[in-house]
Amino acid sequence: MDINLLLDLIEKNLPRETAMDGDRIGLQVQAGNTDLHNLLITMEVNDAVIDEAIELKSDCIITFHPLIFHPVLQITEEERVGKLLLKLIRNSISLIAIHTNFDSYINGTSKILCAKLNLEYQSFLVPDKTREGYGMGVVCTPKSDLEFNQLLENISSVCNAPLRYCEGKPNFSIKKIAIVGGSGSSFIDDALNSNVDVFITADVSYHNFHKVKGKMALIDPGHYEMEQFVAKGLYDFLSAKIDNNIILNLSHSYTNPVQYFPDNSFNDKQKKYIINKF
Repeated sequence: MDINLLLDLIEKNLPRETAMDGDRIGLQVQAGNTDLHNLLITMEVNDAVIDEAIELKSDCIITFHPLIFHPVLQITEEERVGKLLLKLIRNSISLIAIHTNFDSYINGTSKILCAKLNLEYQSFLVPDKTREGYGMGVVCTPKSDLEFNQLLENISSVCNAPLRYCEGKPNFSIKKIAIVGGSGSSFIDDALNSNVDVFITADVSYHNFHKVKGKMALIDPGHYEMEQFVAKGLYDFLSAKIDNNIILNLSHSYTNPVQYFPDNSFNDKQKKYIINKF
């Protein structure tokens, strides 16, 4: 499959205009033959993922987290991004990033976690203004009565993570839940304006917990912890779109750099998702 045909297919289904402003999506490295035969799907790129691509003879990696996000002023072995770029180029492996244009997809990042938590999808939190069927975040509802402690236990169990949280209104009941996978603090006002009872997102600052306490429960399971299911989601998406003569591989490399003290069993539990292909 010609790399430009693959890029056109992605653009048709996950349009660039549905991504967040400033996101770095699309072709990031073109190395070697532009006729692709073997793709590796991953959440993000590190040495282990590239080694996996080399072993599988993959000629292109499709990553959720872009490797190139900020301007690259130098490509050297001493800097993480430069070292990985050199390794890709030396091994003739191209790189394509699909990021917030998958977040905004109807079956994308937040919807995947909604399903994992056994919640009922209702709508986008912020529908795209120009493209019907796209939007950021989701609003969902419990399928049956749900206590806040039950929700906390469920999120911790599904994401295999310790949680940071604050509670909402006194004696609140859970009717509506908003989810923005990954760094979603910029959507806190949207969640408040949507009158949800709980907002689940990652990378929440201390002051944002202060901002919402007593108004809306806020739960932060962690960034990787919310997005660890996305590579499988991309794999399923591409499997339905790409010809059978293209080999698709789902990465088994564990890329979470965060460890937990005093209980690192969370890492071991997350690794089981990778080994068992979800």
